[in-house]
Amino acid sequence: MPTGADAEKLVTVLAFELNENGSLKGRPRVVSQSGVTPANEAQKDRHAEVAIRAVQLAAPFDLPDEYYNAWKSIRGARFDRSLSR
Repeated sequence: MPTGADAEKLVTVLAFELNENGSLKGRPRVVSQSGVTPANEAQKDRHAEVAIRAVQLAAPFDLPDEYYNAWKSIRGARFDRSLSR
């Protein structure tokens, strides 16, 4: 995670698509970022890259086949410092 002044305020929201086997269908994309201040603006791109990398490292996901229509499109995956506490 990025460090420095106000880094803990950064929140990155991602969206991504999954194949039926739980693997990623393309690269996760940033939907939004919040908590950006003048003090942490230089860290926002790094925060987004770390969030994207986390999803890439977690894949493939082991999800129930019968619910593929429910989990094939993930919207609003939120990454922020409070999740690591």
